[in-house]
Amino acid sequence: MRNDDCVRYIGSKAVEAMLMEAVCAPAPGLVDRYNSGAHTDMDIFTFMRSTAALGPAMYSCAACGYMHEDSLSALLRRIRPIGRQAEIDMFAATDGVNTQKGLLFVMGILCAATGAVYHQVHGQEDAVTAEKILTYVKEMCRNLVAEELEAMQIDEGAMTAGQRLFKQYGIRGIRGEVEDGLPAVLYTGLPAYKAAKKAAVNDDVVLLHTLLALMTVTEDTTIVHRHNPQQLRDVQADARHIMALGGALTDEGLQAIADLDAKYSRRHISPGGSADLLAVTHFLYEVTAG
Repeated sequence: MRNDDCVRYIGSKAVEAMLMEAVCAPAPGLVDRYNSGAHTDMDIFTFMRSTAALGPAMYSCAACGYMHEDSLSALLRRIRPIGRQAEIDMFAATDGVNTQKGLLFVMGILCAATGAVYHQVHGQEDAVTAEKILTYVKEMCRNLVAEELEAMQIDEGAMTAGQRLFKQYGIRGIRGEVEDGLPAVLYTGLPAYKAAKKAAVNDDVVLLHTLLALMTVTEDTTIVHRHNPQQLRDVQADARHIMALGGALTDEGLQAIADLDAKYSRRHISPGGSADLLAVTHFLYEVTAG
């Protein structure tokens, strides 16, 4: 592909992934096309507006990655201003509701890393693999936890939720996940996604099956922020139980997922971190050979 074709392809696949995550249903406790789950301040239309607002940033991050000639750590610094402006655009589109701030962070990094990989292979798109992209992500985010969490000197009132949870519980969250090269996606999300694809089921089932698999391992700060670490362990146990039933690939598993959606919606439990990694998983599947 030509340079501009690569950038358009990467950016459009990022937007596609964000939309696919938002609409798959019934997603336990999450906003989807059926209901608002555990959320009272947003619905599926909020997510559509949010994704549209974030779309330009995905293309810009991909372009930065494709044209970048410096170190990968410098690439992260280069896309930071894009992310800051995109966050402003998101809040403007959603009337101040935080719909996809975490996803903006991780998907922006993925788009930049993927752009850099596409540039490196010089048109040999078959050489683009999830492993290679995630190696670039890991290099881009080297020492991120130390720089943004361990060494921080921030007033309590100015801390983000992620910073507060690290200080309180030592939870590294999405910063730790990207610093490690997104192992939850590589070793859990993508295998589950591919297994569901091999079963020749529809997109809803593929996405739900992958979401439940990710919920078994994700260090989900959304859950801990709303509740506590024990609730996160309970969510992971719920997800493991459903995966033992066959996940979304069996009727019994699908019914259990629907029941879990009702339960989590009532109890205001939202596995938003797993949802972000679901979008990442779909994106990586699409931009590689699968």
